[in-house]
Amino acid sequence: MSLNPTSSSPSRARLVTRLQLEEVAAAMDATLRRAATTASIGRHDSTAAGFYAPAGSLLLGGRESHPLLMESAAEALAFLVKAHAAAGRCFASGETYGTNDPGCDAAGLEDLILAAPIVRGEQLLGFVALTASHPSLGHATLAPVERLRREGIVLPWMRLGSPGRPHGDIMSLLVANTDDPAAFRENLAAHIHALDLGRAALEDLLDREGPEILSLLAEVAVVGARRALSQIFARLEAEEIGGRTARLAVRIRRDGDPLPVRLEPIDPDHRFDLTPALARAAVRAGFREVLSAESPTLAILGGLTETLSIETALDDPPDSRPAGEARFAEAQAVLSTVLAAFAGVLSHLTHAADAACLFMDLRGQRDDGSRFRARLGLPGGLGASVFGDGLTYSTPPFAPHRTRALEEIERTLPIRIHRLQLLPDSGGPGQYRGGLAAALEIELLEGQAEADLLIPERATGLQGGLRGADARAIHITPRHGTREIREPGRVAIHLEAGDRLLLEGAGGGGWGIPFQRSFMRLDEDVRSGLIGPDQSRNRYGLVLKPGSLEKDDYLTYRVRHYLLSMLTVEDIIAGEELLD
Repeated sequence: MSLNPTSSSPSRARLVTRLQLEEVAAAMDATLRRAATTASIGRHDSTAAGFYAPAGSLLLGGRESHPLLMESAAEALAFLVKAHAAAGRCFASGETYGTNDPGCDAAGLEDLILAAPIVRGEQLLGFVALTASHPSLGHATLAPVERLRREGIVLPWMRLGSPGRPHGDIMSLLVANTDDPAAFRENLAAHIHALDLGRAALEDLLDREGPEILSLLAEVAVVGARRALSQIFARLEAEEIGGRTARLAVRIRRDGDPLPVRLEPIDPDHRFDLTPALARAAVRAGFREVLSAESPTLAILGGLTETLSIETALDDPPDSRPAGEARFAEAQAVLSTVLAAFAGVLSHLTHAADAACLFMDLRGQRDDGSRFRARLGLPGGLGASVFGDGLTYSTPPFAPHRTRALEEIERTLPIRIHRLQLLPDSGGPGQYRGGLAAALEIELLEGQAEADLLIPERATGLQGGLRGADARAIHITPRHGTREIREPGRVAIHLEAGDRLLLEGAGGGGWGIPFQRSFMRLDEDVRSGLIGPDQSRNRYGLVLKPGSLEKDDYLTYRVRHYLLSMLTVEDIIAGEELLD
């Protein structure tokens, strides 16, 4: 099938259908986010609306949909379709299904997928699906695994009822297993309402255009994805490209249809909090980011399920189900690995790794016995690219966290914020510097509290760029002194009145050899306090005159000439751990 058929009316019908469904998906996301009461949906944008083919693959998603949740729903719907076929069951019009079970290929326990099959006669035409993160459903916690308090309810794929009329017993079961039943009931009602909006709109479209319009749209999506991939790989000479980050490696071959992609861990003993389905969804999200750099419509169009054959070495499911923000951090590492594969061959389509957020769950009790709880996030820096420095104090697509206003935090919690400031030298050194992270220092004013932290890994650089700075936490107590935590992962800290906690985010990865950064940019960085004298000398080869911010031309020339003559790009990449 051609993307430019000789007859204009079918092409126009497909275009109009795509635009209409695009607006419907955007409206589903917007409706849910406006009506939700929890921050994960309303403020952090953890929703994904989409229309899916009968086999479960994505046809088209929402413009503002979370990229990982959008692709994860395709994995879960494919699981549902196969389960129905194995059991000899058929879908019926007017049903609503739901799951949050990673064993059914959902993203995580907090991610509730609601799906409505679209049936004409006995033929399944596709699905409307809407995913939203409900932290209370999975009892999301950042506590270390050995200290998990409870896992939350696990809902395998099941029929939840008909449009607007969910089964009362199932809804009661879900509500009873949440921390805030009233808030969850409101969020669930908004979730169901937004799904029904999409169902009604698609039913109306099929009544007007006929059921074949969805199959035509599916063909266009697959043809578009294949054409975009073929155009990219036509520029390459090698039959295989690959990339690696700290813990993962990916190999992509150009000699197959679908395109073979293999993702494998560098350390086979490392335990990933990542299911194979979530890894495949993250790989497709990475390809979507690469392809949309040249073809913006591919940011929402499907077709990647049919055009990519993804094999992962994560054959066995993890010991624990993916939960909390860790599922996004692990998936982001997969996306960064896919981007690294294209860095050396098509640098304009990719960027260095973004730093994940540092998250904190704070729960405690005031002196008067009242309890408080909150989740705070500290964004890091984004990765640099061939186009320039990475953004400072920002969040990647997988963690669109918005920091609460400091006044709101101090008004609602018994804590005082002593400082929130940028961290000099935290961005990964490079010809283009990674985005800087920030530091947040808080003090508990009364009572006691537990702080569960999720500390992200360092963001890797590309093309000779170095990694961003470590994220860390420093616990300062009047009685026991200072304790520093640098290792990535989950950690729990007990706070008493008067204790301080200093959180420092991770910096974004750098791009290009640091010694090739222009003196004009370095001068701006040094004078702005973004880079200190030590890093300017040791990482960038810029030597300042004693007691001033003025460049010493002679020593700078000697240092840069020596460093560039002694190190190649391969040396810098291979020796990154030694240099850091």
